[in-house]
Amino acid sequence: MSLLSRIVREPLVHFLLVGVALFAAFSLRSGAGGSAAPEARTVVVDREALLEFIQYRSKAFEAGFARTKLSSLAPEELERLIEDYVREEVLHREALRLGLDADDYVIRRRLVQKLEFITRGFAEADTALDDAAVKAYFEANAQDYFVEPHVTFTHVFFDAERRGRPQARALAEATLVELNAEGVPFADAPGHGDRFPYHVNYVERTLDYVASHFGPELTRDVYALEPNAEVWHGPFESPYGAHLVMVTRREAGRLPAIEEIRGRVVEDARRDAIRRRVESSVGAIVDGYDVRVVYRPEAREAEHASVTR
Repeated sequence: MSLLSRIVREPLVHFLLVGVALFAAFSLRSGAGGSAAPEARTVVVDREALLEFIQYRSKAFEAGFARTKLSSLAPEELERLIEDYVREEVLHREALRLGLDADDYVIRRRLVQKLEFITRGFAEADTALDDAAVKAYFEANAQDYFVEPHVTFTHVFFDAERRGRPQARALAEATLVELNAEGVPFADAPGHGDRFPYHVNYVERTLDYVASHFGPELTRDVYALEPNAEVWHGPFESPYGAHLVMVTRREAGRLPAIEEIRGRVVEDARRDAIRRRVESSVGAIVDGYDVRVVYRPEAREAEHASVTR
């Protein structure tokens, strides 16, 4: 084998050739767009540049914060800040000069998000709602504020798996007499019966929540009881065993008056108004473009069907 053949087959030679090609491409690109004006190669580090850098870096967009931060930096901290700013600015310019922002979906999404952020900022600054608008929103979305039926109760549990269901029920019946005779209060329920897999006290819990722990039948029984902080009821059966129950509060489902939840409604109404204003602004931008949809799925499907026959 000749010396030239051996050289050509060497992997190191291949690596060097690829490196030379990349360097040549970089040089051509630098020459094409790289005869930049001298000012394009100049980075001016002034107070405004550093203030903006601090604001974006700290994600605290209040100018007052940036001014305070900048004036409080020690000399070595200021030097480090300037170095960081110059590094970021130079790398950003080089990335743009090399066209690294082109055909990059991540950058595309960031630009879209930035424009959406700016649009939302204008919408937030320009959105004020009067009482009539808040009331109209509440009436249109009343079901979002519906308060589900809920109940407050405690229980004493007798484990059917541990004792057997007949024994658990018999013990519950005997204990019911004792609890009512001794006037055992709500707070003392944990001192009686067996350990339940979930909770002892249920405060303002919805029926769905209670049913997820006790099953639908016991839930219906509990919700049907009249609240009385001095009376124990039962036994009631659940998949786990027998229960004695004291209900202290029961509330039917209802739609609250707007005055009860005004703060929440105002916030929701404002958020909805901002969303609609942003969508309107984006829609106006889209309407300014000539959009031509040339994709026709039905034509593609018909073409595919004719090919597969």
